[in-house]
Parts: sequence; C-alpha cells; structure tokens
Amino acid sequence: MRLRTFTAPSIGEAMRQVRTVLGEDAVILSTEQVGKQVKLIAAIEPAAPAAVPATPPIAGDEIETALAYHGVPKALAAGIITTAGRLEGGPQQVLTAALRARFDFRPLNDRRPGKPVLLAGLPGAGKSATLAKLAARAKVNGWAVTAITCDLAKAGAIEQLATYAKALEIPAFRAKDAATLRRAVAKAEANGLVLIDTLGTNPLKAGDLAQLRELAEAAEAEIVLVMAAGGDVIESAEIAAAYAEAGAVRLVASKADVARRYGGILAAAEAGRLAFAGLGTSPEIASGLSTLRADQLCRLILPASSRTESRAPAGVSDNKPLSGTA
Repeated sequence: MRLRTFTAPSIGEAMRQVRTVLGEDAVILSTEQVGKQVKLIAAIEPAAPAAVPATPPIAGDEIETALAYHGVPKALAAGIITTAGRLEGGPQQVLTAALRARFDFRPLNDRRPGKPVLLAGLPGAGKSATLAKLAARAKVNGWAVTAITCDLAKAGAIEQLATYAKALEIPAFRAKDAATLRRAVAKAEANGLVLIDTLGTNPLKAGDLAQLRELAEAAEAEIVLVMAAGGDVIESAEIAAAYAEAGAVRLVASKADVARRYGGILAAAEAGRLAFAGLGTSPEIASGLSTLRADQLCRLILPASSRTESRAPAGVSDNKPLSGTA
C-alpha cells in the first residue's frame, strides 16, 4: 500500500490534493488539525504490474547435456553456453548462432581456393579419399583439377590415385620431394584446382612437420588438416595445435558417418584456430563430402536433431601423368 501525507489550509483543499496525486481510488486513513492547517493521510493500493508473457526457457540444459555427451572441453563448452544464453530462440537456433560466433566456417567445395590445397594428417585419416571427393565436387562445379600425391611409401597409394584420376578424368602426378612437387604444380592448368595428397605424418616428430612445411612452401599451398571425427578430445586438440603450428588453417572432419561423438573436432578447431572446411559423410566419392556450416555442426551436436547429410551432386611417375610420359 502506498501512503502519502497532505497538508492544506482546509479539508477541501487537502482532498483536492489527494485526488490529484493519488486519484479517485485513494482511501483517507486519518485527518488531523495542526494549528491552522489540516493534515491528511491517504493511501492507495499500487496497480498490479502488467503480466509479462512467460519467455520460453532457452534449453540451456539440453545444450549443456549435448556438449557434455560429445566430450566438449569444459572451458569451450562454457563459452558456447554463455553465448547461447544471451540469445533468444529454440535450442537449435541459439546453438547454431553460438557456434557461428565461436568458429570460422570456410568450405573448400563451394568456391575454388586461390592456391593449391595440401591435405595433411595422421596415417589413415582419409586424406586420399578426401582428395577424390574434393576433385569430384570440383568437376561438378566445372573447375579444372590436377591431383598430385607425395605419398609414395604407402602400399597402393599410387594405384589408388591413378584409379581416382582415371574415373574423374583428371591429370595426376606423383612427387617424391619438394622440388618435384614444385614442377608438378607448374604443370597444372592455370586457374584450376590443385589437390595434393601427402604421406601420413606424425605431429610428435618435428622432422615430419618440417617436411610438411617444406612441401607446402614449394607448392605455395594452403595446408588443410584432415582429421577423423570421433577421436579423443585431448589428442585431437593437441594434434590440431601441432598442425596449426606447421601452417594448417582449415580442417576437414572425415569419417563423421562412423562416429557418435564430435567433441574432438570442436576441440581441434578451437585449439588450432582452424576453420571448418568440410565433413566426410560417407565413403562414396561422388557424394561423400558435405559443406560444413554452423547449422550442420549444430545438427551433429544436438542428439535430438535429425542428422541430415547434405549430399553433393553428383598413372604416376615423378612429374609424369598417370597415363603417360610428360
């Protein structure tokens, strides 16, 4: 209840003040003559506050639970949750926006890179398959493509590239060292896409990373890390940081179709400050590499979300084409 005291020369003047200030609903509690003045105490019940529509709670618990399920590091998860908590909307909307704010998304398959792309990563990460998928998408886009492999040690690597090149009708070369790679890149069609496969490297060995940098410098190439989804979170972060130190700037998350938890790729992108460049969604070459953006990443993380995978449309010697002699 709101109380006010009014003083006036007469009761009429005091009542007029009450009505002016408190309105017609005011209740007179007491009157008192004080000398030549009338002292009047009046009260009024404050108006009930307007009903505020209940804001549907942002499903912070759902997002937090999902991030915990995927093993996202606590500090990273806390940052995502804090950003999401400032936004309005359903869990998918706010998580998508929070991921967009936190990470960089620079797909490889919707715009031709301005320099050769050198795929790097652990043995078995899916570099060769990723090269073939990128080449297939480039062909659909109408880009000229040249494939080069520096992986001369793995059994069947040269034959595998030859098979891909023949199927896609693209030139392919092998390069045993930086000098040979430089000459192979020089033979690529101008304004075309050059894709370079490398031998699986051990990021714990400084020599392996130094050799990777040497190849990238010789080809004037951008290093793109290919990492299998579903790996240990701490290991993924440390591996990504090591490759970033060697010059990697983007990340292709391969083998997402055989993984259930994706905290490793989030930790990798965070630790290496790597932009998401693509997502391996199936072993199929023609349609197995999806563009990875914030909304697709959100669908991977929230277990209640439907995982829709966007599908893309549908002979080697040193500096020598697979099919003949240069």
